Amino acid sequence: MTTRALAALLALALFAAACGDSDADDASSESASASASASSSASASSSASASAPSEETEATEAPPTTAAESAGTISVVDVIGEKEVPVGDQDIYALDEFMGVLLLTLGVEPATTAAFFQDTLLQPVLDANSTLVEAGSVEAVAATQPELILGIGHPNLIELHDEYTGIAPVVLPDFTATWQDQTRLIAQVVDKEAEGEAAIAAVEQRVAELAAEVEAAGLAGQEISIIQNFGGDYFAYGPTTISGSIVADLGFVRSEAQSTADNFGFIPIAAELVPGETDVPVVVGVLADMGDFFVSAFDDGLILTDDKITGDVGGAWATNTALGAWIVLDDLEALLFDRGDVADAGSAIERFDDLIATIEAS
Repeated sequence: MTTRALAALLALALFAAACGDSDADDASSESASASASASSSASASSSASASAPSEETEATEAPPTTAAESAGTISVVDVIGEKEVPVGDQDIYALDEFMGVLLLTLGVEPATTAAFFQDTLLQPVLDANSTLVEAGSVEAVAATQPELILGIGHPNLIELHDEYTGIAPVVLPDFTATWQDQTRLIAQVVDKEAEGEAAIAAVEQRVAELAAEVEAAGLAGQEISIIQNFGGDYFAYGPTTISGSIVADLGFVRSEAQSTADNFGFIPIAAELVPGETDVPVVVGVLADMGDFFVSAFDDGLILTDDKITGDVGGAWATNTALGAWIVLDDLEALLFDRGDVADAGSAIERFDDLIATIEAS
């Protein structure tokens, strides 16, 4: 469905209405039917097995309950609408890497995480802490027999929502919601609300500390540009991306063109407007992962770098999670104050471990 994280997300800005072809739809429908049938058979078999007493157990003994059954259900609102879902943290299928790292931040290890975005920065974290598999069909999801399916509100996943619900309850947070709201929603579902608030508090405390440094350095109120050259098409990262919200909280301002909330936060910028849009004190170029190589926003010379703070960063600037926020803060400290290096795949696990240690210490 996609190649890399940024490719998938930026494709939303251009091709959200054309996320699949008819052959894929037919295959998905066939997979859904097979999945629903397999799920029903599995459920019937499980119920029969749970109901039958063993030779060592009296017939009157109640069958064991799952974590979800013990905790009950909860009413939530996701990108689809209001729904009732079980509360629990067992046997979760995470449909994408963003959801996988969000769950890990809450202290929940998903049974399976799909490499939906093929995100090169998040994959090391998931490989080290959970089971990461290639993104597959609805039938492949059904084969894992999850109790709960979680993923971000990406159009490709939204299209399959009804088919996934034939396997297990599904929650897809609105991707344009704040990272805090997405965290709180999933924390409710997995019964980790205290952990969710601790993660939010840890990030917000660090934002406040860095904001004080930004002000002391005379950068508060200065304009910042976050831009990407995606194969010759330029995009700005708007206010609904994790990076857009963080720089606003730090006291930076954006141009009017970079302040809209369209296209999942990724705002097309005409090439002829790039010099003007980047004639500001701070310019952050988000590397575009093209599969075999990365493209820098500064490569074609449209962005003048004299007398500016400039630098390239990685794809975490589009990851609306606590880890995404943590990496954005790391990167900004490196660019603004020359502390450390910007994050890459080689340092991703270290960044995640630092976030978790900070949460646990708070």
